[in-house]
Amino acid sequence: MSPESFRIRIGFLAVLALVAFGVLVARLWYLQVLSSGEYENIAVANTIRELYEPAPRGRIFDRNGNVLVGNRESLVVTVNRFTFENDFEDDEQDSLVLRLATEISRAGRLTKIFEINEALADSRYGPLDLVPIADDVTETFEIVLAERRDEFPGVDIATRSVRNYPYGDLAAHVLGYVSLLSEEQYERVVDAPKNYRRNDEIGQTGIEASFESVLRGTPGLTRLEVDNLGDPIRVLERVEPMAGADVYLTLDVDVQALVEKELLTALVEARKQELEDPNEPGYNAPGGAMVVLNPNGAQLLAMASFPTYSPGEFVRGISEDRWAQLQASDSHQPLHNRGLAGIYPPGSTFKLFTAYAALNSGVIGSRGVLDVRTLYEDKGIYVVPVCEEAVVASCTFRNAGEAVYGEVDLPRALTVSSDVYFYYLADTMDRADRFDREGVQRAAELFGFGAPSGIAIAGEGVGRVPSPSAAEVAGEPWRTGDSIVLGIGQGQLGVTPLQLANGYAAFANGGTLYAPKIVERVENPVSGEVEQSFEDRVLNQIYLPESFSQPILTGLLGAVADLDGTAHTAFLGFPHDEWPVAGKTGTAEVVGKADNSLFAAFGPLPNPTYVVVAIMEESGFGSRVAAPAVRRVIEPIATDSVPSVRTIDDLAELSGRIVEGDDATEAVPTDLEQNR
Repeated sequence: MSPESFRIRIGFLAVLALVAFGVLVARLWYLQVLSSGEYENIAVANTIRELYEPAPRGRIFDRNGNVLVGNRESLVVTVNRFTFENDFEDDEQDSLVLRLATEISRAGRLTKIFEINEALADSRYGPLDLVPIADDVTETFEIVLAERRDEFPGVDIATRSVRNYPYGDLAAHVLGYVSLLSEEQYERVVDAPKNYRRNDEIGQTGIEASFESVLRGTPGLTRLEVDNLGDPIRVLERVEPMAGADVYLTLDVDVQALVEKELLTALVEARKQELEDPNEPGYNAPGGAMVVLNPNGAQLLAMASFPTYSPGEFVRGISEDRWAQLQASDSHQPLHNRGLAGIYPPGSTFKLFTAYAALNSGVIGSRGVLDVRTLYEDKGIYVVPVCEEAVVASCTFRNAGEAVYGEVDLPRALTVSSDVYFYYLADTMDRADRFDREGVQRAAELFGFGAPSGIAIAGEGVGRVPSPSAAEVAGEPWRTGDSIVLGIGQGQLGVTPLQLANGYAAFANGGTLYAPKIVERVENPVSGEVEQSFEDRVLNQIYLPESFSQPILTGLLGAVADLDGTAHTAFLGFPHDEWPVAGKTGTAEVVGKADNSLFAAFGPLPNPTYVVVAIMEESGFGSRVAAPAVRRVIEPIATDSVPSVRTIDDLAELSGRIVEGDDATEAVPTDLEQNR
């Protein structure tokens, strides 16, 4: 090699060394100067551990201070994920899981290996988290762990607060349930002031959901300094958890228990009815709802929906199989709150509002086609005058069973439930130019139909009030026949049980439509100080002079007390003199199924304090099923003999064994359609 070539190579190596040294210096400068803050934070994070302590949720009470939803302590087995994943080989992990499943089960809490593995693999928990693998373990395992801790490294026992239901599944649909956050829910609340984590629970339905921000407590926080093995050295900061606020409802637990019992009793009895025509659909009675309101402020005293479910099932987490079972069509949607969200044709219970529409629009009155006491001949059949089948769709409309009621005025038509009389009113409003064609629809809207009621529970059904104008906007035809059947609460009209009860409440109190109230106040759980109170909220003031209300009220009183009243048999022997009650039966047709049974009532007159509405699916005539059920609710109220329910044993005694045989309280399988 020539000297010149050697010098070139040495020079190249020197340049290369200088470049490498420059890169090293630049990297050191970047690490020590530009990134010093970032790595300082990482170093701090490696020595600081933050432990979150969930706070108890607030309790839920009824109007009399009875605890409907409380909390209890649960012993939870946790595994330190960092220790489990970094200190053990795969076979050691399997061995630890096997020992845990064996000993926890032996101590009285059946726990399977796959359940522990699923918990440890849950992505909601971080690498330093304590992962809960089994809850509600017994104190026996706590003793085992204390005596043999060296066999269970990274395993500990924690106490956490979980929901407790002193009355079991009573008022389940109103109260709702809590369960783990979904990823979508977490994204919505990640910045909420009460500091949610991915493995937290949240209210999913009912009051638990609507008042989540109130009921949820503020988690506690402990910041620990730890050594390189993760063992605590000292506490740097400690913030105690704060329990959520308590919520007091307008519900009355005694009335709620009575209503739930009578709803189930009515459905069971409905299934026992014999068909008059074997070719007719059977009385499957798969579900129903009952609502009780105080019309003076529309306070919700009870709301029952069947079939129901147990919120306690969600406390320990619900399995996929059980969730699928609750969602299956043959279970008839037990999670669905029929009282709040079920949409049904109201049938003849709607005649109150058709009567109001006729009075308010002038169809009945000194300048109308009838006066209040004008007699109209009910021959059992109504034939539309100057009828063209292509325009009206059908020219002939009949009473149920083609019953003939003879001469009826407005009160009498309500008492005997003359469809023909109301066909005439609805037809007149639809076709006579001097009257409001949508008078029935406007009356329905005044009384709250076709719109949310304003109750503070999520998931409310809106219902539907069909009209010529809405049909025109949708490009659909509207025929006189649509108006005629609307007059008796049929066709496309749909209402929720709560809307129907609230509409009757507005009539009963003299014309004030309130938003139904479910929460009275929110209290501090420690001091008892009222943090928030809820006043009555007026939605509408309805023009309801005595000239309108009196003939309607007379007809509704007759429906219950008159010998020819549709609910007279159901109320035989009722103390009418001491507690006068007015009501209206309804029997709503459902295509391909047995009729729905309805009844709405209020009392005592002249100053009602209770409105009760019942809707029983596929149960037949309102006079035979819904009316007797409402009577069995109203009579104990009227006689001050509502059974007192203070424990779950009291509830069991009240409910009793309604029918014999297994699965007595389960719905009979049918192809039930919702929102019909």
